[in-house]
Amino acid sequence: MKKVVLSFAFSIMTVWILVGCNNEEIMQSTSEKPTASEVLSEDAKADIFQFNDTIYKSDVAWAEKTEVTQNEKVGEIKRKSSDKDAFDNGTATKLYKGTVLYSTKEREDILLVSFNGKFKKYVALGEG
Repeated sequence: MKKVVLSFAFSIMTVWILVGCNNEEIMQSTSEKPTASEVLSEDAKADIFQFNDTIYKSDVAWAEKTEVTQNEKVGEIKRKSSDKDAFDNGTATKLYKGTVLYSTKEREDILLVSFNGKFKKYVALGEG
């Protein structure tokens, strides 16, 4: 009986020591969508626009291989600017004012733009 009590006491002390020595802080991180300023700081020549508080970027390799179909008009470019700190909804770095933005039937994260007679794909840059 004495061995059982000692074994139980030793087990309790071991757990107590392990828990007491664990002083790691639990870190919680949040991620946000990238801003135009962040994207243009990494690549000053990036072809981007902002729509519904989301940055869309062209020439994304996986998107170029993805087949999508034009759906409906969702908006248009309001102004062209390369000023990374003055970007807001409707601003583009390369597209001209009045350029129409189209949704796609297959994917919500890709918008199409008619540019130089061809449809160009723009991908929403997500959190991460």
